[in-house]
Amino acid sequence: MQMNTKNNLAGLEKYSRQLLSSKDATHGLGRALRNLVREIALFKNHTGAKHSHTQRRFPRVQIGGGTHYLRGFLNIDINNPADLIYDVREGIPLPNSSVQFLFCEHFLEHIDYPASVKKMIKEAHRILIHGGKIVIGVPDTALVIGAYAKKDDKKLKEYTKKWYGKRGILKHFNTAIDVVNYHMRDMDDSEKYAHHFWGYDQEKLESLLKRAGFHHIQIWKFNSAIANPKRKFGSIYIEAKK
Repeated sequence: MQMNTKNNLAGLEKYSRQLLSSKDATHGLGRALRNLVREIALFKNHTGAKHSHTQRRFPRVQIGGGTHYLRGFLNIDINNPADLIYDVREGIPLPNSSVQFLFCEHFLEHIDYPASVKKMIKEAHRILIHGGKIVIGVPDTALVIGAYAKKDDKKLKEYTKKWYGKRGILKHFNTAIDVVNYHMRDMDDSEKYAHHFWGYDQEKLESLLKRAGFHHIQIWKFNSAIANPKRKFGSIYIEAKK
């Protein structure tokens, strides 16, 4: 990072935090500033990390696993714990045809569509060997929309309790559409998390993978030795081969 950029970002972050702590900051300005501060932090992580793994080959890679660290994998994320700190919205810093298995769980919905999502899928195809496998898991938006369309209050209450029961926000679930909205913008109630940008179902994941050049696309049987057991309920996992 050039010194001018580093200094400018440091000043921008400082002034943003000062505004956030000011009583004059409005609700809307506060939200915008928190997002800005968060992106500055991600940028600093991305540019400040030592990318020592980028020319090595790793059989198994996990992208965006957060605290779900997988032993035996190269774990790539923008925050610790990770073996390689990198913002994959900018690509995946591994050689062509160098990975046998790529796992990505509850990450895709947290990056912007179409630009970052399609770029990541394309990069995944590039780094996989011929016959290599990718597995992508996301919250299954079809479950929520299906229950909403059928006015299945029992299902909606089940989803609400399991997904949001421990977060102190149930008072905001007043109608069925609130469940849909929270699913699509999940985590936006807390500044600690990145919210959801897009909803996915089986058809959408299959389309993304097919357009990127993958084949043998099918449902992946949940494997708790790899996937986070907490993600099993309400998620859909798709596997495909290069």
